[in-house]
Amino acid sequence: MPIIDLEATASIKELLKDSQNGTVDVNPTAYFQRFALNTSLTLNYGFRIEGNVDDELLKEIVDVERGVSNFRSTSNNWQDYIPLLRIIPKMNREAEEFRVRRDKYLTYLLDILKDRIAKGTNTPCITGNILKDPEAKLNEGKSAPSLIVRVRH
Repeated sequence: MPIIDLEATASIKELLKDSQNGTVDVNPTAYFQRFALNTSLTLNYGFRIEGNVDDELLKEIVDVERGVSNFRSTSNNWQDYIPLLRIIPKMNREAEEFRVRRDKYLTYLLDILKDRIAKGTNTPCITGNILKDPEAKLNEGKSAPSLIVRVRH
């Protein structure tokens, strides 16, 4: 698959460069995170983060998604099991902060794709196909836009 080949090549090249051809220790986690994120972005939005593993958007998305995963985790979300904890504002405030941060980059990514579609420069992708589908509706409410797709029978 071209997407996998591109991301694997980019990650290996940058790992070799940053490790000075293996003479300096580097933590490969950020390279794997970028690999996974760029693969997902390419499939869903038709583009990738061109920067290195220190790219601010990459760091923001990884940080927010890690936080969201922790809130959704059954082992970390005690308020699902102990209802009294739901009234503690700190937990709700943290979740809201992650939602706001997530909405910001999801809106940014969607706006880039919409702009590319309008200019005719977009790469085929899942979200682009949905946006172009006349039967799909975009729900742009209080939080980040989401797509509503009617399933055909």
